[in-house]
Amino acid sequence: MIHTIATFFNSGGPFMWVILIVLAISTAVVLERVFFYFVVCRASGPVLVSRIASALRDGKADEAKRVVSKGNAPITVLLRTAVDRFSAGMGMHDIEEGMEEAAIIEMPKMIQRLNYLSLFANIATLLGLLGTISGLQASFSSLASVEASKKASMLAAGIAEAMNCTAFGLIVAVPCMVAYTALYNKQAQLTKMIDDSVVKTLNFMKKLKP
Repeated sequence: MIHTIATFFNSGGPFMWVILIVLAISTAVVLERVFFYFVVCRASGPVLVSRIASALRDGKADEAKRVVSKGNAPITVLLRTAVDRFSAGMGMHDIEEGMEEAAIIEMPKMIQRLNYLSLFANIATLLGLLGTISGLQASFSSLASVEASKKASMLAAGIAEAMNCTAFGLIVAVPCMVAYTALYNKQAQLTKMIDDSVVKTLNFMKKLKP
């Protein structure tokens, strides 16, 4: 298996190394986004809002602070800002202003680096096409300068380089697009949860303000 992969890679020409670099970077982006969405942002918005509302309704501001005291997920930071300002006796205008300022910093974290996956998919496909052109050029340009007995092997090597490079480019591009779509949908789901949780928290705090 390893020998087959090595043979496939070596016969693909120099562009295979560039595509391999794209694969490594895109894998790093996917792993980082998966960790952020499924580990860092694992807190449930409805649960946090429910616990905050219960604590504030009972006049337990310290308990409400403890609910959002841990974690650096955007939803935790936004709700922490609201609870801290509410506990400090600030008005709704100041609370909303603080959450807007926090959102400017936190919400871009939901989408950052995600668009790279779409870019890497396109780059891998185009690099595969460049490898195809390079392989075909090398094979046909060498036909005129070699003996007749070697022309078949030269042509076969050039076509192999062209096809392998194209195949490797698509092998990298397709998973990139699948990962981009899946992660984009997860990001949209989390963003909607954050929006809903922030609105519900603010509405509840308005009811508690005299």
